[in-house]
Amino acid sequence: MNALDDHLDQILLSPAEALAAALEWERQGALLALAMRRLELSNAFETDGATSMKDWLRHHARMSDRRITELLATGRFLDTYHAFADAAVAGTLSGSQIDAARTLHRPKYATELAHQQTELVNHLASLDITGTTKLVDHWRKCADAVIDEAAPPVEPPCELSFARTLDDRMHGTFSLHDAAATEFEKAIQNAITWAGNGETRATSERQGDALHDIAAFYNRNHEGDGTPRHLPTITLSADLSTVTTEVPEGVNDDTGQPMSAACTGASLCDCKIHVILRSANGAPEQFGRATYTVPRKLFRQVAARDGGCRFPGCNRTIRYTDAHHIHPWQHGGSTDYDNLLLLCRRHHTYTHQQHLTIKLKPNGAAEFTWQHGTHRTSQPRGAPPTRRPQPPV
Repeated sequence: MNALDDHLDQILLSPAEALAAALEWERQGALLALAMRRLELSNAFETDGATSMKDWLRHHARMSDRRITELLATGRFLDTYHAFADAAVAGTLSGSQIDAARTLHRPKYATELAHQQTELVNHLASLDITGTTKLVDHWRKCADAVIDEAAPPVEPPCELSFARTLDDRMHGTFSLHDAAATEFEKAIQNAITWAGNGETRATSERQGDALHDIAAFYNRNHEGDGTPRHLPTITLSADLSTVTTEVPEGVNDDTGQPMSAACTGASLCDCKIHVILRSANGAPEQFGRATYTVPRKLFRQVAARDGGCRFPGCNRTIRYTDAHHIHPWQHGGSTDYDNLLLLCRRHHTYTHQQHLTIKLKPNGAAEFTWQHGTHRTSQPRGAPPTRRPQPPV
């Protein structure tokens, strides 16, 4: 006997029983969200040494940040608008209907929603999820008209929410108005790549890779403050004792999140480095000058040879790329023409992740070797190298 055998009566359900179970599951979810809100308000989670509800649930319930955010947001919404709480607990509104209504939980709508919550719940009770979404959107537009009656029309909102999960991936949702959606679709269309007849990525994977490249491209070509080559300003801290290993440990100082060894290695490969000496208790004592691992002139020389990302099959241009140390600089690899190769950030991270071996041949061809023995070669897309550039005298 196993756990599944013990619960067969809860698994082998008729359609009617399954529907009833789904309704009860959503009703219990609303009660749980309200319970979590009570714990949050009472700070009872602090008895376990946690600093926040999110920290407490992450540690004790093994929940992802995304799931915690949804649960706590639902609890705050239901605790604020009792008509919606009653409807959720009674099963009058489904969990998805509550999620749709929760998009109205903003300071600008607080007064109007508090006054009209009972009426809105009554209207939503007879609708399916499509009708619910339309009515919520209609209510929002009417509320905007009332709130901003004396003001000029405002641009329709775009919304984006995202969070890291325990597997160090990011998940999220977004809602874009027509103009933004058109730009987004066009950007993905422009950035998406296809590896020809040998393509193995699904469309969703190719679109995800395109979004990665769009973000990396913007970081390299923005107009704000940054390095002279507009490298992305991602501030990370790395322990010197791990930097010289295959698994450098880094922390993104902007978010406080640990970075994967591959992401840390790719960032350190071509970046602006400050040395901070710390005392035994971690306090900074000395701040050293910044140094560039790849000077601008040297980068231009490598770019003239490579013409863009050198990963086999990738056609990303120079503006997408970092300079990768073929023999790692952490292990004594020199920062010079013969030891550098251009890679877009996506393939740069992949190269570090897979610990690929690269050989740069005299004619500029680059041979990539995977750990299991696969070989692939790419040719330079810039001017054919005739001789090694000479350093300035």
